[in-house]
Amino acid sequence: MHVRAASPAVLVSFLAVFAACDPGAQGALGSAGGAASAGTGGRAASAGTGGAPAAGSGGASPGGSPAAGAPAAGSGAGAPAAAGSAAMGGGAGTAGTGSAGNANLGLGGTSRCATAGVALCEDFENGLDTAIWTTTKSGDATIEVDAAHPARGSKALHIKTAGSGYAYITEKKTFPATNNILYGRMFVYLGDPFSTDGHFTLAEGAGTGDPAKIRFGGQYKAFGVGTDGGGSGDWTDKDDQPFPAQTFICTEFQFKADSNEFHVWLDDAERPLLNRGVTQHASFTMPTFNSLWFGYWLYAGSIPGETEAQELWIDEIAVDFKPIGCSK
Repeated sequence: MHVRAASPAVLVSFLAVFAACDPGAQGALGSAGGAASAGTGGRAASAGTGGAPAAGSGGASPGGSPAAGAPAAGSGAGAPAAAGSAAMGGGAGTAGTGSAGNANLGLGGTSRCATAGVALCEDFENGLDTAIWTTTKSGDATIEVDAAHPARGSKALHIKTAGSGYAYITEKKTFPATNNILYGRMFVYLGDPFSTDGHFTLAEGAGTGDPAKIRFGGQYKAFGVGTDGGGSGDWTDKDDQPFPAQTFICTEFQFKADSNEFHVWLDDAERPLLNRGVTQHASFTMPTFNSLWFGYWLYAGSIPGETEAQELWIDEIAVDFKPIGCSK
């Protein structure tokens, strides 16, 4: 684990691959490749993992139905990417969900935490540092460091739940956050495809000044962002990008409290449907952050058909106050 002062870094990544249309397979093609554009928060654009959505906002509150009109993963070859502010000429649609084939991610190589230049980077190579992380879990969950599925290096955080439940690690060392803006990056390996449409969280920020819990996770088997406990109520808005199983995917989120909005990147491609905030949800306010956790929480409770056993591995967690990217 490494905690250090941050230094600027920008990542531009291009990759064009044709593959069989199988959204569940590692390295399979995602939705049709969309036009590349410069991301919010200073991130250079790379060819998108998914095509531009059809009709439908992509948002769904708990208990609601998935947004209509979302394109299916693997719907065909991508259209040529337009030149973005930091991108060159277009190409065929990029490889979609899953990190396979992208050498910049360093999968299977050594940990890159020592040279990441971020406020905090955790590779779990020396186990779980209890001076940095606090562990929280429900009775049916386990959380440990093992060597079963590391993204880089030889170890990763392994979480397992028997049904609805939670297991996560919390850090408070990187606070206060510069300008109250948080970026979190982690490589996630889902053990089995989701069998239900339950609401889950992978990371959550909390703080003072507003009781809202700020969440990155998802629902309906797809990634999403949302909140609970604040003035805008309990909501989760979802992407049209399914959560892949049995492959690593690099996820990055931005909690931008100065303007009360979310941004999310999957394998360094920004997901426009997850650019959410006060524009879509009146009275939405982020707190002054003082904690951030990474892990897994399924909010199914006793809802019939929405509880399921699950396990996942998380590796190379990074926290900073500027864009991080997947290559660090």
